[in-house]
Amino acid sequence: MLLLLRVILYGIGVPAVILALFFTLSTSNKNLALPKWELTGADIQRAKSILHANKHVTGNQVSLILTERDLNIACAYLLNIYTDSQSHIQLFDDYIAFKLSFTLPDNLFGRHLDIRFQLHTPKHQPPNIDSLYIGKISVPDRYAGLFIDTAIEHTRLNKYLQLISKNLTVFRIQAQQLHLVYQSPDSTSNNIQRLLTPEIDNRALDQYQQKLDEALRTHDPDWRLSLSNVLQPLFQLAQQRSTADNAIAENRLAIFIANRYVNQYPGSTAYKENKSTLRYSVFLYKRIDMAQHFMWSATFSALGNSHLANILGIEKELSDAKKGSGFSFIDLAADRAGIYFGKQATASPELALQIQQKMAHIKNYQAFMPEIRDLPESLSSEAFTQQYQSIYSPEYQRVLQDIDQRIAASEIYQQIE
Repeated sequence: MLLLLRVILYGIGVPAVILALFFTLSTSNKNLALPKWELTGADIQRAKSILHANKHVTGNQVSLILTERDLNIACAYLLNIYTDSQSHIQLFDDYIAFKLSFTLPDNLFGRHLDIRFQLHTPKHQPPNIDSLYIGKISVPDRYAGLFIDTAIEHTRLNKYLQLISKNLTVFRIQAQQLHLVYQSPDSTSNNIQRLLTPEIDNRALDQYQQKLDEALRTHDPDWRLSLSNVLQPLFQLAQQRSTADNAIAENRLAIFIANRYVNQYPGSTAYKENKSTLRYSVFLYKRIDMAQHFMWSATFSALGNSHLANILGIEKELSDAKKGSGFSFIDLAADRAGIYFGKQATASPELALQIQQKMAHIKNYQAFMPEIRDLPESLSSEAFTQQYQSIYSPEYQRVLQDIDQRIAASEIYQQIE
């Protein structure tokens, strides 16, 4: 019996030690020093044009000539749809060097997972991967390609890359540019569009929509519809449906349904299938735009795209400063409040359950949206530059710090662990 116990403990202990050693060597608390790609509005449009290139071609053949910057902004945009990450891609005569750094949830080993490898482009041969490092671990070249393929296979990027790679006809580096040519089936455009959109569990959407419909039917049309009146019943349902195993997914559903209602009124296709849904504008502090900013950002963040939500929010305000309603710190604060809400609601099963409990019993929207109407807005590009220089200046950062402190002090974030 003692021998059997030793064998069992050995069988359990050795894999655990190996895994602990792997995570210790592959992760660290030191962030890999990579260039920070602050994507502009033009960069985002360029990234989309690369990733959705087949939407605008005549015939089925897609031809792309990509610079090193093109590759970097496309990679930064694509990765940040799914996770908080940094990347750096360099083009050489016959290979492409990749450096990737992913931010992990809090754990015992390290907050950062760094991956480096090279993609070689030999003539008349398929591309191959070598020089793979995962943290401090060097992977033998004969296993490098298999490791990367296996890692990608377990992500939603797998199908996207398969759509491109299986019909790839040209892949070469010439004059510091990557030349790509691939055949694109007619159905590829819709497939890529769907793959680049984070998945939502459709099974429970109807129940959440019905819950929202019930709340709307009891709303007094003589009063403004508050965002709290939209979110509270949805989180009450999430609380009823949730265990520790599914609380994060349920919160995502609640946020998704709320955003679909808030940002697709009026004239929304969301209501074509359910014509009984009542349509009201949704308000925060008597403002429709504030509720819309909050919900878009909360949805991006809940789906793991907080970095991208932040980029899009800043770019919209900079664009408005040049040729719109002006730069608004109020809109930006609503974006940041939504990002924080989405992150907290999906950060961990424990936090997801705590947010459900608090949101199910809120009295008004001030529980999750602090007072921000005293912040500057309607700033022209010239006025913004005169007062804040740029989004990297100490003056600008002080305003963001004030906004973030107000958000973190909101009622629903107090006494949560």
